[in-house]
Amino acid sequence: MPRSAPVVWCLLLALAAPASAAGPYDGLLKYTPTSTNTLLLVDAKGAYASPLAKSEKWSEKGQPGNRGGLGFVPSDAEAVVVAADVNLNTLVRGCQVGLVTVGSLPNMRDVATREGGSSDDIVGQVAALSPRDVYFTWLPSTTLVAVYPADRQFTARYLKSALANKTGTLSPYLKKATEGAKDNTVTIAVDLEDAVDKTILKMALPTSPAVAKIKNADVNLLASFLSQVKGMTFSAKVTDKITASIAIEFAVEPARFRNTLPDLVRELIEDQGIAIEGFERWKPEFKDTTFTLSGSLTTADLKHIVSLFAFPNPAAEPEPGTTGATPTASATKRYLQAVNTILGEIAQKKDSPNYDKTATWHDKAADQLLHISPRNVDPVAIDAAHQSARRLRAIGQSLRGVPIDTKALAEQQYFYGYGGGRSFGWWGGAALFSNPVFVDTNIPKIREQMAKVVSDDKQHRAETWEMIDKTIYDAKRKLAEKYKVSF
Repeated sequence: MPRSAPVVWCLLLALAAPASAAGPYDGLLKYTPTSTNTLLLVDAKGAYASPLAKSEKWSEKGQPGNRGGLGFVPSDAEAVVVAADVNLNTLVRGCQVGLVTVGSLPNMRDVATREGGSSDDIVGQVAALSPRDVYFTWLPSTTLVAVYPADRQFTARYLKSALANKTGTLSPYLKKATEGAKDNTVTIAVDLEDAVDKTILKMALPTSPAVAKIKNADVNLLASFLSQVKGMTFSAKVTDKITASIAIEFAVEPARFRNTLPDLVRELIEDQGIAIEGFERWKPEFKDTTFTLSGSLTTADLKHIVSLFAFPNPAAEPEPGTTGATPTASATKRYLQAVNTILGEIAQKKDSPNYDKTATWHDKAADQLLHISPRNVDPVAIDAAHQSARRLRAIGQSLRGVPIDTKALAEQQYFYGYGGGRSFGWWGGAALFSNPVFVDTNIPKIREQMAKVVSDDKQHRAETWEMIDKTIYDAKRKLAEKYKVSF
């Protein structure tokens, strides 16, 4: 199985329940691109109506620009579908299409003005190009469309297909996943059929700690089994608490690998810098051709998971009396409140015992800072947020062992088979091998060295967090002096 933060998470989280083609997502699934292999479905209306959302005031916190509630999912949305086409060999994600059912559609030319971008006519549809690297447009039945990152050709071809009713054909696995999502608040599904190379797995699995600890593990049999994976689905239900599951479907019954599979899946997820509180306590279950891990989630962790598919929301309507892009104290204050929400949630991870497994969360927090609309926001606040985003990315890289000299360490890894080649983990990497007759690797040793570097860099990360705190504090002080109000 390939490696990558955003993509593998799609694969990881896309492990359990299906999503509904006969429920709240009906009107959106018909607009998914035919190349889709990864889906996110959010029952926003159900989420915000839940007892947990009411007790934690998600709707209040999820007002435009706040980034509370469910993060990028607006509190006035009814349902959200995000469809993506991920190259599962290189783990490069192309454009993702966000589809949101809203009560009423905004005027796209107004959206372009509020975004400080431009409006365009794309195959007869008015689209707003935002400087935040996203196209906003619409489709019938009050469907707001966001194409992220912005790609005009992709957007044009997608709209042509959607308007000609040539979208919405999902793979059998994704279709099955959508049919079971009506009872879920969040569903993430990934079609993995034909994505895994058995030969690479056979050579790479011996480097997995989960496999290495099993005496006389049959690597050939395990590789053959894993290569027949059909797909993964993550599902979460929000009531007065959040329960979740990650399920993987295979072509054959997985129970024979009950001593290996639970740790193998946890290892794959955590190696991508994705730490879930209490994940080690999630209960494994084997049933027919499906392996499932089930447990509870915190609100913050659910938001982190959903943030893997986040895209910018259209800027809200300007305040009465506001002209053009003139900065205002109120808009700047809301902007900094959103910044505080994002930084506050990721800051809770900095002292986690799993600090080395939170790299992806830091990366996504940086993305979210850049997604906040800067409309009528003072440049001092925008600069502070962007500086913070850069530092969060630096922390993420540190947690992966990249700063200092660990990039050189990573380049020393080797995994040789007959005919040569190199890989970076049991899930495969990009190297291809034919008829391998031997394996020689220093990956376990390199892992140990990189883990030490990550640990040794803890002080550097702490200092970077101090710089983030100081940057935001200084910005608030300057803005308070300028506008004579508290920030």
